[in-house]
Amino acid sequence: MIEFEIDQEKIPKEERLLKTLLSSFEHELNDEFGEKKSGIIAISFVTDREIQRLNRMYRNKDSVTDVLSFTYTEYESRGDQLGDIAISYAQTKRQASGDVELEAIDLMTHGVLHVLGYDHEKIEDAKRMFPLQDRLVNNIL
Repeated sequence: MIEFEIDQEKIPKEERLLKTLLSSFEHELNDEFGEKKSGIIAISFVTDREIQRLNRMYRNKDSVTDVLSFTYTEYESRGDQLGDIAISYAQTKRQASGDVELEAIDLMTHGVLHVLGYDHEKIEDAKRMFPLQDRLVNNIL
C-alpha cells in the first residue's frame, strides 16, 4: 500500500483540496498500484520561487515548472520513502482551464506515475503513461 503525505500549507485555506477528493486520489492510486508498491510518497504544494529553485538545482533549468518528481531507489537511505513530488500551486492555477482541482489532481497523478517509474520522453513511453494518467484522473474525479 502506498501512503500519501500531502502538504497543502502553501495553498490558501479556502482553496485547499477537499479531504474527500484526496481520499479518492489515494484510493484510486492504491487500487492501481498498492499491491505492487508500498511506501510513502510525499506531495508538497510549493511556491513558484521554491519550484524554480528546485528546477534550477536538479534539472539545471532556471524557470518555474508545474511539477517535479524525485524517486528514491532501494539503494538510497530514505527508509519507506518512495519519492517526493513538488507542485507549484500558482502554476497549477495559471494552467488550469477553469478547474484548478482537476489540474491539481492531474499534476499529482503525473508526479506519482514518475515516482513509480513511468516516463514520457520517448513516444512509446508517452503512449503508455498518458492514457493511464487520464484514466486514473477520470476515475478520481
